[in-house]
Amino acid sequence: MQKNYNTLFPGLPDHSRVWIYISNREFTLSEVETVTSTIHQFVRSWKAHQKSLTAAGTLLLNRCVVLAVNEDDEQITGCSIDGSVKLIKEMEQHYNVDFFNRLNMLISCNGDTKMVSYHDLKNHREDYIYNPNIETLKEIRENWLIPIKDSPFV
Repeated sequence: MQKNYNTLFPGLPDHSRVWIYISNREFTLSEVETVTSTIHQFVRSWKAHQKSLTAAGTLLLNRCVVLAVNEDDEQITGCSIDGSVKLIKEMEQHYNVDFFNRLNMLISCNGDTKMVSYHDLKNHREDYIYNPNIETLKEIRENWLIPIKDSPFV
């Protein structure tokens, strides 16, 4: 059932740090273009202490903003992370979406992706969840979609 994300950000190593922001709704096709462009512009200019970060970003499933940084070259700083959060908050305002409600869980049910409340996960034990606790690129590449019954959420 795991979708293949093995080739996600091929220029970054497995131990790269990852941040995933899941929108409460899918972006429209026209929004996908502008959101993706905004993400790419941001990661190209993302810096820590005036030094460029080795970073990548994309939009997956038309609703998941994924940002990754290889800290071998330059350590990310609190200000750098704040900059990414600012970007996400600006996108929330512009597109009228919610990226920060942690009770919203993205699941795969019979091949369809949908948002459910954390409190309703027990009703979806046979489905799969996009694990929001991912911290590294290796985890998203190999184990982002996991069975709900085996997850820490039920």
